[in-house]
Parts: sequence; C-alpha cells; structure tokens
Amino acid sequence: MGVLKTCCGCDAWSSPRREPMREVLGRRCPFPTLSSKFSLPKGKNLYHQGDRVGGAYSLATGMVALERVDEDGDLVILKLLHPGAFFPCANMLGGTLHESSARALTDITGCFVPADRLNTALQEDPSVGLALLKLSSAEIRENEDAIFRLCSTDLPDRVLSTLASLAAETGGRDANGDLSLTLPISWRDLAAMVGTGPEVISRLLRRLADAGRLSFHGRHVTLHAESDRHGGPFSYS
Repeated sequence: MGVLKTCCGCDAWSSPRREPMREVLGRRCPFPTLSSKFSLPKGKNLYHQGDRVGGAYSLATGMVALERVDEDGDLVILKLLHPGAFFPCANMLGGTLHESSARALTDITGCFVPADRLNTALQEDPSVGLALLKLSSAEIRENEDAIFRLCSTDLPDRVLSTLASLAAETGGRDANGDLSLTLPISWRDLAAMVGTGPEVISRLLRRLADAGRLSFHGRHVTLHAESDRHGGPFSYS
C-alpha cells in the first residue's frame, strides 16, 4: 500500500454515506490531522480476514469488496464499498481482529487513520465516538436490510436487484428508461454477492436475457425498464 504524508482533502466527508457522522460533527471532518493518504491497485487487499485491526479507512475513490471465506473455502462477498465509506467501524469499536477481508475491485485512494490516533481522538473528543456509533448503527440497519433481501427474495430477483444497485452507483439510465452499466466486478464476484456459483449465474443470465429482463455483452449489462414494468416476477427453477 502506497502511503503519503497528508490527508487527501477528498469529498468523502460530504458523501451521503457520512450523514450519520455529520449529524454529530457538522461540517467538521475530524480526520485531517489524524490520517495519511493511501493508494492501492486493483486486486490488492487493504487487510485480510484474521489480521489485527490497525486502523480505519476512508474511501475517496474506487470500490472495495468486503468478503469472507467460509469453512468450506467458499468466498462470500458481504458488501461493496463506494466512495465515502469509512470502515471497518464495528471492528474498530468492538474487536481486535478483522472478521472479513477488504479487496480493491478497482484502483482505490483514500485516507488511513491508525488505531492509536483514533483512540486518542475518541478520548479527547467524545463527539467523535458518538459520530462513529451513529455510523455503526446505520451500517447495522443496512446490513439487516441486506440479510432480509437475501432471505426473502429468490435468486433471479437478487441478481436483478444487485445489478440495479450497481447501475445506480456506476451506470446510468438511457433515454428509454433502461439502466445500463459496465459491471465493475467479475461475474464470479457477482455470484459470490448473491450466494451462488459462477455456473448458476451463467445459466440464470441467459434465462433472464431470454425473458427480456436484461441483455449483456461481456460485462456490459442493460436492465430493460419495459420488461420490469410488465414482466412480473421471474420464475427460475
């Protein structure tokens, strides 16, 4: 990881993802005097599952996957992090080891706040601790929503919902209402996100395309709005 000497002066603090912290601290970002810049190329890890927590990361540009390997050796992507993310809050506040790995899905930049500096800031300014608690609380609600979607929707709808969320972050809406994006992750990564394998995803994509729900070429995907309005739930067996 390339580490420079000063805070990156990015727009992360103004991100909607920092709203829980801004509710406490207002426009005052507490990290410029505590942090140092970092940059990391695509495919590298900020940390690995089981590593000791060394500090917190503020993501300025790029995308990060939080992932975990289960007892059978299968990879599960728990969450995708976008610019504005500050992580890992739960591990910083209540643990000494990382429970997941953080892998750069693209080239990334941001700020790193060492644990000792953050702990000092928490002792000197209780409002920083309250801001982190509010952010952690928001993340818990977000994670609960993700678990609910995983348990309550079938695989085709999970795939379509995940693609729509990625399109909202990295794609755009065409004049006819279709959502288009170039997938910022591999199809294998998408399979890990929705709880299945690459072979199943491959078959499912063809069925969704045949049903008119989407079209794809390589990693360019279009979600068709007209089919969304009239197609109804997609049955996959």
